[in-house]
Amino acid sequence: MSSKSLATVLSLLACGALPAVADKTPSLYRRAVESSVELLVDGRLAGTGVLVDANGTVLTACHVIRTGDRYEARSSSLKRAPLKLICTDRSHDLALLALPRRDPPYPFMGLAKAIPAEGKQVHLLGTPIFRHRLMLTGFVARREPLFEWYDGAFMEGYSLTGVVAGGTSGGAWFNLKGEIIGVQAAAMTVGSAPQGVVTSPTLMAIRRLYEKRESVTATTMQAAVEELWGQGPDYIAKAPKDGRGLVFRQVDANGVAGKVGIKNGDLLLRMGKKSYETVTDLMRALRRKKPGDKIRMTVSSAVGANLREVSFPLAELR
Repeated sequence: MSSKSLATVLSLLACGALPAVADKTPSLYRRAVESSVELLVDGRLAGTGVLVDANGTVLTACHVIRTGDRYEARSSSLKRAPLKLICTDRSHDLALLALPRRDPPYPFMGLAKAIPAEGKQVHLLGTPIFRHRLMLTGFVARREPLFEWYDGAFMEGYSLTGVVAGGTSGGAWFNLKGEIIGVQAAAMTVGSAPQGVVTSPTLMAIRRLYEKRESVTATTMQAAVEELWGQGPDYIAKAPKDGRGLVFRQVDANGVAGKVGIKNGDLLLRMGKKSYETVTDLMRALRRKKPGDKIRMTVSSAVGANLREVSFPLAELR
């Protein structure tokens, strides 16, 4: 080809006059849409799920399906299909369900080997406030897991940044390769206003539930705790000077902690012989125990009065 002819071709390509070679690789959005489903619980759109294998296994958040009895999925290719519950892990807010087997196989997104580093961009496919199939953007904030009180229990998860809304729960967080790195579970709010920090179960918990396909049994004392330094100025001013411990909140009066007299605002000074100052350290100790195991706690009122020792068996988190 002469230099003149080559120049003409390059000019035509630059201005779009010649047809471009079609990119047959599905876009990240298209892959996410094809691999995701909207979850109907007792006929109502309750959240999102993602297919994790070609056999029709659907991964979602446990709180999406926990209060219903009848589960269905709909997507860009499914009109409405029944779902069967396989197993749950409420300690990580996870659930697995199954679509009917079919031929051809289902499109799906595989699990990533690792969570991207802090600051890396990731995406979420969900249905925020009944807006179908929206892809949202976020960033990994911290890979080290923490414990968050959500849906009446502590769940272990890691933090991402991103503003999400109802309907995104259970949707897949995925990396730029289209691999699942998490599931949308909880969002930090003040009142009803989102603060841009969200929580996903750990990738290890997701992989373990998928591989074992058995419901996970975990412990609960049917009460939450908060860190002392996170309380209001009035509470801290009245608390014992140089005091260490955690503050009881969300105490179920009919739960195992409530039945031994623990009340909202009481101080947890020690469990056994050890004191705890962070929620995560206490919860890791509790989650190493089994339902029915007895624990002994030293407790006082918010001002340090009514010092006493209580013991009770841990309940099963269902």
